[in-house]
Amino acid sequence: MPISITRRSATPLLNALIVLAMACAGPATLRAETSDPGDGHGLHHDWYRELKTRSGWSCCNGDEGHGDCRPVQARQRGDGQWEAYVDRHWQEVPADAILHDELNKAPLQAHICERAGFIYCFLRARTGS
Repeated sequence: MPISITRRSATPLLNALIVLAMACAGPATLRAETSDPGDGHGLHHDWYRELKTRSGWSCCNGDEGHGDCRPVQARQRGDGQWEAYVDRHWQEVPADAILHDELNKAPLQAHICERAGFIYCFLRARTGS
């Protein structure tokens, strides 16, 4: 016996499929915006491992798959101080953690090396302005 689908019966099915698709895509999208440790590290590990703090210590602690350096959302306050979005809140970047701009090999993004809320390396984004 053939099953007949009317417009009225198809709408809830379509809505359910849309919600399911959003639920599957949502966590990946949210994770990319959280600045959680490891997000984006592997993409830039080749040059993160070359970064050094002003004291000469390595900024990158980790391997190609996991590490504490990553792209990050950042902004400069009116007083000139930089903040980075870490652990789902804006955190002030210590002035001595800011590295020279020319070290940023992916300059359209800011990058941070941080563990447990301690920021030890930070690269500003260059917007071209």
